Amino acid sequence: MTQEPLSDAEIAKLDQFLMHAPGTNEAMDVSMLDGFLTAIVIGPKTVMPSEWMRWVWDTENGTESPEFESAGQAQEILGLLMRHMNDINATLTLSPGDYEPLLMENPNDGDPIPIIDEWCSGFMTGVQLDSTGWQPLLSKHPEWLAPMILYGTPEGWDALEKEKLSLAEHKALADSLGDMVRELYAYWSGQRETQRASGCMPDVVRREPTRNVEKVGRNERCPCGSGKKFKHCHGAPENLH
Repeated sequence: MTQEPLSDAEIAKLDQFLMHAPGTNEAMDVSMLDGFLTAIVIGPKTVMPSEWMRWVWDTENGTESPEFESAGQAQEILGLLMRHMNDINATLTLSPGDYEPLLMENPNDGDPIPIIDEWCSGFMTGVQLDSTGWQPLLSKHPEWLAPMILYGTPEGWDALEKEKLSLAEHKALADSLGDMVRELYAYWSGQRETQRASGCMPDVVRREPTRNVEKVGRNERCPCGSGKKFKHCHGAPENLH
């Protein structure tokens, strides 16, 4: 199987499937998927596809699965998922300077605004799959995940409501995501090398992620009263001042 990066057409095809696949109501979009897979790739422990893939289809409970039209379609979509994950890993391993998160943008009359809440939500979902493994770093260096926490957790959304970031501040945080991923990747790679040198290997994650039962569903109306779906609200320009 080719390990080339997904083309723009393949990314669009994957996003289209994720958003409209029968049998799923809370699937990730392609930006959330990118953040999710990035956290899994760079994290402290190996998370097997059998553990993480069900959360791609059902971000709330990890129980729903898509209804594929055929075995051929299933093979194609799963192949795109794995290729994208492998590309993230290869980029960070071989040319980390080339890594960039896959973000959506609001055109904003020619002055695009990056929409990062979906990506950050995906990243933090990946972190939650191994919350125990990530906890030492979160305790020691919470600033390394500051944008992800701010835009990707209920606590962060509460803080955003109070802080009222300027558009310039929002763009600066979006621009910082790539550097933070590279820093996190270097940190966890170093930890794994230390473990290997001492004869230990990281565990394989086999557990449920920690879910916030009060979290608003991504397809529910946003509690801010905008009338929009929650997943389309936080990155909208009217919420940036």
